[in-house]
Amino acid sequence: MPFFFYGTLLDGSDNPVAAAIHALLEPVGPATVHGALFAVPDALGWFPALVVGDGLAHGKLYAARAGFGAADLAAMDRYEDFDPANPAASLYLRQELELTGGGSAQVYVWNRPLPAGAEPIADGDFRHWLESRGMPQFRGSHGG
Repeated sequence: MPFFFYGTLLDGSDNPVAAAIHALLEPVGPATVHGALFAVPDALGWFPALVVGDGLAHGKLYAARAGFGAADLAAMDRYEDFDPANPAASLYLRQELELTGGGSAQVYVWNRPLPAGAEPIADGDFRHWLESRGMPQFRGSHGG
């Protein structure tokens, strides 16, 4: 099952969940999905929210390595505040989306109204947005 990440779960992110997950994933390469990307402010830094629709969100595609199992998927879901048993209460939903270059992947999609202070990311690249503005990346749990 391939995964598309566009934010704090990208390899090289400074959080322990991403580091643990990437021991079980193989990077495939750059990828894009249709959707609008927003930067969401938080006291612990900024995190991205992907809203399905117009625009392009840039990220990376990853394939699960041998040994990736249900417990690993559950850890990712917890990090993204996605509860498969209660999607309505989840901050993100894990959905299968088509990649613009063909194929599909599991993607964490924003599941709430955007909060006050959320900023659109015109170029669809969360890391570029952070770097160009000197903003800190979120250091808690969630963020694609």
